[in-house]
Amino acid sequence: MPAAYAIVQKELIVPELDRLKRAFSVSPLLTGIDAQTAANDAYGIVLRGQDLDQALALQEALQREHIETELVEESKLPTIPPAHVARQMEFHPTHLTIFDSMKRASEVAWQDLMFIAAGYVRMREVRKHRATLEEPGSHAPGIAQDMLSGLTSREEQHHHLLLELFLKDRNIRYSAVADDFVFDHLGSRVSDDPAMNFVFLVQDLAEQAPHAGQNRGAFMACQRPPELFPYPSKAAFNEEIIWMLWRIGRMAAERGERPPT
Repeated sequence: MPAAYAIVQKELIVPELDRLKRAFSVSPLLTGIDAQTAANDAYGIVLRGQDLDQALALQEALQREHIETELVEESKLPTIPPAHVARQMEFHPTHLTIFDSMKRASEVAWQDLMFIAAGYVRMREVRKHRATLEEPGSHAPGIAQDMLSGLTSREEQHHHLLLELFLKDRNIRYSAVADDFVFDHLGSRVSDDPAMNFVFLVQDLAEQAPHAGQNRGAFMACQRPPELFPYPSKAAFNEEIIWMLWRIGRMAAERGERPPT
């Protein structure tokens, strides 16, 4: 079976929509909607699932629009492993202790922490609402009603502060959401502002593991003053992580080092 290729950006710059539309017009398989989707979620990876001829034609068209890219076999891109949920952390001189929702502890040596990703991420969620007695029997598109319970399901979009920790063993990832995280390790610094607590957490991790790579969200959280870097979707957040992990592996290979497993 022929290999599938991804078109990967050389720099993390979100392409302009009009340029993407013009570039995508060289392919009869792509539309303006595809260009819009790529513009929304192209945080390092413009397009996936292309055969070699299509990928080369699109790369040339993107080059004419001054969008610098490379072709990478999809099988060679990193994958994001399943997450171990983190609810609380303790900081020690030699290691980080991570607790899950059952208070089970895992120790991570600081030197094993490879990459820190953080972000203010917009996510789609389906939430149920109690229907009122006056509510009519017909419902607008996108709203489903459970006739037995009297609940309606509505898709909503909310922003969440997400943290992802990747170890040198790339099969291990720890994931935390500020809404469900206990920030007791901050001591006297803890506040009623979850965003500030989250920033302190990211800064503490970066201070203890200065060798670890950072995505743009973690980098901006560590600036003075700190900023929350927004991501338009979870897909964009993940694509940037994959792009950066790919870059880390490639740079290690160029230095003649063994890439992380």
